[in-house]
Amino acid sequence: MAFLNLDVIASGVNKTELVYLREMRTSHDEATIVKVVPEKQTQAYLLLDRTIFHPKGGGQPSDRGVIRTSEFEVSVKKALYYRGIVVHWGKILRGTPNVGAATCEIDWPFRYTVTRRHTAAHLLDHCLATATSSNVETTDSWLDEPCYVGYAGNAPDEQTLQQVEAYANKMAASGGRVEIDFLTPSQSKALLQSAPNFERLPDLDEIRTVTIAGCHPIPCGGTHVADIAEIGRISITRTVPMPNLTFRLHFSLQG
Repeated sequence: MAFLNLDVIASGVNKTELVYLREMRTSHDEATIVKVVPEKQTQAYLLLDRTIFHPKGGGQPSDRGVIRTSEFEVSVKKALYYRGIVVHWGKILRGTPNVGAATCEIDWPFRYTVTRRHTAAHLLDHCLATATSSNVETTDSWLDEPCYVGYAGNAPDEQTLQQVEAYANKMAASGGRVEIDFLTPSQSKALLQSAPNFERLPDLDEIRTVTIAGCHPIPCGGTHVADIAEIGRISITRTVPMPNLTFRLHFSLQG
C-alpha cells in the first residue's frame, strides 16, 4: 500500500496529543480535525489535534475504526506516526471530510486482542530470561498474524520452551497489575539498564515505562491490559530460525 508524501501531508500541523499512551481503554473520543488531505475521490488523510488511534509501530499494528460527524464518515484503515504527528488514512463512507469537531471510535475487539498479545510478549521476555538465567535481546515482533517475538541467539530447546510457557501461564493465572509511568531520561537510566534494547532508545524528553508485577520495568509505547490475568492462556506454537543468529518465538492466546 503506497502512501502520499507524509512530510507534505503533515506540514503546518502541530504535534498530535497521543491519548492512547495514557488512556489505553478509551474506545471513543472527541477530537478536532485540523487538516484533511484528499486522495482520489474515495480516500483521505485526516490529521487531528488528539487521537486514540495507536499507529503502527513497535511490533503493534495500527488501530482501525471510524472518524465521523453528521456530515461525513471515514473508515480508518491505517494510522501512521510521523515526527510527532499521527496521520489517519481511510476510505470515505459518506460525505466529504472537512476540518472541525469529530467523533472517533476504534475497533475495540481488534485493539483488545493486540493489547493482550503485547502484554503477553513482555511476559514471555521475562519468562525466557528467567528460564535461561540471562538477559534477552529482542530483535523484532509482530502482534497481528502471525504473532511472534524475535530474539537474538539460538532458539531454546523444547524443555526450556515448556518451562517458559508454564511459568508465563502460572504468572498470568495468578494475575498482577500492569503499571504505566512516564520518566525523565535521568530517572530511567538506572531503572531500565537491564531492559531489552535499552541502549537503542532514541533521545526523548520523556520515557514511557511499563511494569508488570514481578517483572523489571521496560520502555514501551504500546497498549497493555490493566492486569495480566486478562491475557488468558499462552501457548508457544513454534520457533523459527532467522538469519544472523536470531529466532522468532510464535505464540497464541486462548480465553
